[in-house]
Amino acid sequence: MAELSAHPYILSIHDAGVTSTGLGYIVLEYAPGGSYKELIRKRPLTADQMLDLGIKLCSALFTAHCKGILHRDIKPANILITPQGLPVLADFGISTNVYQAGTQTGFSVPWAAPEVLTGRSGGTEAADIYSLAATLYATLTGRSPYEHGYQAHTQQELAQVIVSRRLPPIGRPDVPADVERVLAKGLDKNPDNRYGTALEFARAMQQVQQAYYGHATPVTVEGVPEYPSSMTGKRRVAPGPANVTRMDAPTGAWKKPLAITAVVVAALTAVVLTFVFVVMPHMDDTATRNRTSVSTPGATGDSNGTDGNPDDITGAEVVPTPENLNGTYDGTTVTFTWTNPQPKDGDMYAWSPVQGNSATSGPSTSTNIVADRKVELHDVTDKQTCIEVKIVRSDKQMSQDPAIACAVRQ
Repeated sequence: MAELSAHPYILSIHDAGVTSTGLGYIVLEYAPGGSYKELIRKRPLTADQMLDLGIKLCSALFTAHCKGILHRDIKPANILITPQGLPVLADFGISTNVYQAGTQTGFSVPWAAPEVLTGRSGGTEAADIYSLAATLYATLTGRSPYEHGYQAHTQQELAQVIVSRRLPPIGRPDVPADVERVLAKGLDKNPDNRYGTALEFARAMQQVQQAYYGHATPVTVEGVPEYPSSMTGKRRVAPGPANVTRMDAPTGAWKKPLAITAVVVAALTAVVLTFVFVVMPHMDDTATRNRTSVSTPGATGDSNGTDGNPDDITGAEVVPTPENLNGTYDGTTVTFTWTNPQPKDGDMYAWSPVQGNSATSGPSTSTNIVADRKVELHDVTDKQTCIEVKIVRSDKQMSQDPAIACAVRQ
């Protein structure tokens, strides 16, 4: 988990192993401030505080998704508070990579997406976004969305309510309707109607935070602008919860608190941490989320509503093909670079090695996502290496035609 642990809003895992007696252990960052489960029971957050928290957690979640890691159990109890008052996403205990997303595993009913409860999905990016939206909803009400609005006596009854009943209103006059609509989109029963990525969710929250409170919390994702280009001028971060010490989000390189106390958690089995290349699931040449985005200060919860970021309006736009794709060898390292002829906020790049290392061969099914216009391949022994690259917009629209190029060892 080293790559994820570097993020300021993900709980650090410092070490993992097996003792001489065969017990597995994990060394974790110490978070003495408790969790948001206890915090919201004492006092719900204001809408501004909720948006601040949501943008930070979306930054963490988008970072995990870009590494191909799904959380699958986001809830207030898994949002811990560090000595510096920072929220950190914890307990990736049932996390998985995107290739294992169909595997059923444990989850928490009040926070699980309808498709997970019905067994249609074992967890996806969209399901993680739903659970995060449910968690943010609870910071305003003190309870999960459907426990707040309905009287379910068992977990089975609650699951049925989540699947079949309408999302209940928050019921707080101090929470703007646009803020409520931003959450409602993330809680849509149809995963295709939710935000395409956690970054898109964060941008929608930035828009309403700026519109109603005059500031916006920055996004903290390596290689991604802190604010959409539509926001100009200097901004400050929003205040945190009253009983949690506020710290400004770090700028530049990510920074974790220097004073960290490690705690050892024993388990009966060894911990296996699996990492994959940076992966975006469900990549194909046809758009699976064929919708038009329209921006206002908020975002609606239906398929015709707003996505919260006027810079990401795509409609029937044709995403261009990357240009100037070029590859060079340096010993056993191959570096590919390219340019984006029409760059937009939130752009990512999907690249794949080409089977047979030939520009005329079919592409590999292994698709990787990067934020930079550069890919480095190490320990390459082939005399020729080929890749294809597409531009991926923030709503997951992709280039119809890839750029393909080969590097040849001299």
